[in-house]
Amino acid sequence: MAETRNVLLYLIQSLDGYIAESDGSMTWLQQLNTTEADSAFQNFYSRVETVIMGRKTYTRATQRAGSYPYSDKQSFVFSTTMHDTEDRATVVAGDVVEFVRQLKQEKGGDIWLVGGPDLFAELLKAHEIDKLIISIAPVLLGSGTPLLNTNLKDVPLKLITTKKIGRLVELTYAVDQH
Repeated sequence: MAETRNVLLYLIQSLDGYIAESDGSMTWLQQLNTTEADSAFQNFYSRVETVIMGRKTYTRATQRAGSYPYSDKQSFVFSTTMHDTEDRATVVAGDVVEFVRQLKQEKGGDIWLVGGPDLFAELLKAHEIDKLIISIAPVLLGSGTPLLNTNLKDVPLKLITTKKIGRLVELTYAVDQH
C-alpha cells in the first residue's frame, strides 16, 4: 500500500492555551518574531504541499496579509456559507473528515491544518491528524480563541520532540491512529 500523506497541526499558542485574542487578532505574535522562529517556520512550510482551514481562518489570514498568503500551495477552505474565493483556494462544503481521508490517499507532500479550533477538534476526534507541532509562546493572553473549542477525551498523544526556538518551546506529538 502506498504511504499516505501526513496531516500536521502546526501553530503557536499562548502559555495559557489561546491561539488568538478575543477579537480574533494575533498581534501578540509580532513580539515573538525572531530569526530562529522564522527559520523554523520556513523549514516546516517548505515540506507542506497542501493547506486546509476553516472559513474564519481563511478570512483572517487574507485580511492580515492583504491577500491570500498561501497561494503557492494547494489550498482548501471548509465552509457551508462561502461559495468561492478570489484566489487559488478551493471551497469545500462537504464532510471534512471524509475529504481529508481522501486527500491523505493522494500523492503529495504534507498537509498543514492551519485553523481553526472546530476543524482541529473534528479531525482529532476522527484520528485524521498525524502530528501536533505546537509552539508555546511566553505570553499570557487571559482570554481569546482557545486551541480547542471542545472537550476532547481519549485522544492518545506521544511526545516525539521538544525544541527551544528563540523564545518559543516547540512540542511535537504523534497522534495515536487507533
